[in-house]
Amino acid sequence: MGDLLVRGGTIVDGTGGPSRRGDVRVRDGVIAEVGPGLTPDGEPEADASGALVTPGLIDPHTHYDLEMFWDPSLDPLPGYGMTTIVMGNCGLGIAPVRDDVRDDIADLLCFIEELPTSLSSTCVPWGWSTWSEYHAIASQTATAVTPFAYTAHNALRGYVMGHDAWERVATDDEVARMCELLDDALAHGSLGMSTNWFDTDRNRELVPSRRSDAAEVDALLDVLARYPHATLQLIARAAEDRRPVLERALVHGVRCLSLGDGVGGVTDTDLPVFRLGGGAEPFMPRLGFESSIAAAAVPAWHQLINGPADDKIRLLADPERRARARHDWDHPLDEQNSFRKGTLHTLILSDSESGAGPVDVSLQEVSEQRGVHPSDALADWVLANGVGSRYTKLAVRPDTTQQEMDDRVMAAFADPFALIGGTDAGAHLKMFCGAGANVYVLTHWARDVGALSVEQAVHCMTQRNASFFALDDRGVIEPGKRGDLAVFALDEIETRSYVRAHDLPDGSWRFTRPSAGFRATVVAGVPTVLDGEPTGARPTALGHALASSGA
Repeated sequence: MGDLLVRGGTIVDGTGGPSRRGDVRVRDGVIAEVGPGLTPDGEPEADASGALVTPGLIDPHTHYDLEMFWDPSLDPLPGYGMTTIVMGNCGLGIAPVRDDVRDDIADLLCFIEELPTSLSSTCVPWGWSTWSEYHAIASQTATAVTPFAYTAHNALRGYVMGHDAWERVATDDEVARMCELLDDALAHGSLGMSTNWFDTDRNRELVPSRRSDAAEVDALLDVLARYPHATLQLIARAAEDRRPVLERALVHGVRCLSLGDGVGGVTDTDLPVFRLGGGAEPFMPRLGFESSIAAAAVPAWHQLINGPADDKIRLLADPERRARARHDWDHPLDEQNSFRKGTLHTLILSDSESGAGPVDVSLQEVSEQRGVHPSDALADWVLANGVGSRYTKLAVRPDTTQQEMDDRVMAAFADPFALIGGTDAGAHLKMFCGAGANVYVLTHWARDVGALSVEQAVHCMTQRNASFFALDDRGVIEPGKRGDLAVFALDEIETRSYVRAHDLPDGSWRFTRPSAGFRATVVAGVPTVLDGEPTGARPTALGHALASSGA
């Protein structure tokens, strides 16, 4: 906790109200005074002349559960004004856990979110069983941004049922034990429970939460309902999976966040449930052939991409596999599918490992020019360019025009049930860099397009997000709130392009971004960024949701 006086700025306090000139004094990590002309009292000072002073920004959807241990700086989040993040999303988390299924539970997160599996065993200080033990251990890791976490439904099932969690419905006794574990989690800092009715695992088996029945879900909702701060997060592929869970949660009086297939409140608008509302920069992942969930709908390609590295070249050239790949391509499963018919013009062959090329052309163009099936065209390109090559998926939806997509995002800014700025940061490290993508709300939508005022943009990324998660100690600049601040001038910040950083502990690389240009990012009164550069400070740790809610 630190002391700081931020002087001479324009305060945008996070409520959506008008900005005003003034200073902000933080004492022992808490905002003590807000007003014009505050007199220095010997504390460090930050000059905010010509800049805005806002609450620290909150990213409501990240996957730093493992990464916080090998990179507690949470790069590049501080350089983008982030002071609070939410993890444990999508039913994927690392507590509670027991030894015989620990690797399987970690692999769900590593496979679905495309994280280095080896680092989960070498860099994470495993040693917990229950959530309370996890919080006690994980909160000893000092970080530059405060993470809060959901408890993952998959982890609950894995702890109680072992490998049977992937196979069957739970017994009454097993459900009762899950409820005990969830109660332990909620009492020791968890935001709630996240559940997944969307994904399959590395072996294309349903993730454990998709084996649960109504009795199990209702019992867990009973536990959530006992904690006013707690929420249910649900990701589901189909309405027939999503709607019954949401409706039951509402009957129990539990606030819900639905990660359905809609952006800006497109799905379930007749229900009073919250949704991720978009607003971040257009999503254009760089997909590859070393490991990826993007081809799950095409088994022959999915198996090759996620199979043994030393066999990929042989399989790419094998006539029998090629025939099977063409069949699977033309008859896809209802799974993730980058190779969907009608979208091949959006797949840009962009990064060649060998330099052979061609690059910056679409798969559709290459297939048509050569007169071959798209699957064969892609196989030939990978053979020529290397398994380490990548393709870029343009931000285009075949059933939606760009204007319709923009209209949805703009509607979300005014929708009190839309959470703004979720980025998937910390996941898919070689596909994109989600961290910082939400600053696009400020640079594009507020500054360049004028779709909303800067006051509204800041509100969407601070108080609105904090309120949903009942993080009542932050999100607004007023005395008594946590001293989390961002200082920036709109004309000085940008959402920077991805760059490769060869800094993972296993020697491999990830995408990151250069700092956006924030003058300062402040966590509990301690600058983590000053004059646009990281300070190296790590003044915080894994948050305790119950304590932050004031309960």
